[in-house]
Amino acid sequence: MFDSRVPSAEAIAAMDEHFERRYPSVTPESAALLERVAGLARAENRAAAGQLAVIGELFAYRLSRCAECEEWAVDTEAAVAAEVAAELRISQGLAASRVRYARALRERLPRTGEVFAAGDIDFGIFRTLVYRTDLITDPDVLAAVDAQLAANVARCPGW
Repeated sequence: MFDSRVPSAEAIAAMDEHFERRYPSVTPESAALLERVAGLARAENRAAAGQLAVIGELFAYRLSRCAECEEWAVDTEAAVAAEVAAELRISQGLAASRVRYARALRERLPRTGEVFAAGDIDFGIFRTLVYRTDLITDPDVLAAVDAQLAANVARCPGW
């Protein structure tokens, strides 16, 4: 059923040459282009983290303006989401999601947020980490988890 012969050295060399033509090795030009791609991805990550940081600042500002009604945080969150939705021309639901992640960046996972702001992880990874840590209510445990995530998340390939 299967051919058990070992291919000749010439056949292997021909296949290597064919593979190299079809899938060339890294060249200085391709390395420079890939470096630019990586740099732009990091810039995109920094920009996404920056946007969330500013949304978080807006939330804190709006909350401080109605500090006498701190239990109204949900209303403040909805109001900030409406402002963000209008400014970015996105849906109310998407804006509410951004406010939620902005608050997580600022209040729950600030050290992981620093890694995000440095461009070392993307928004998708940050979203996943926020989701996976949402059930942690103990501030000390959350701080310890945040520190562990910040120390290790950038080293995890393939997220």
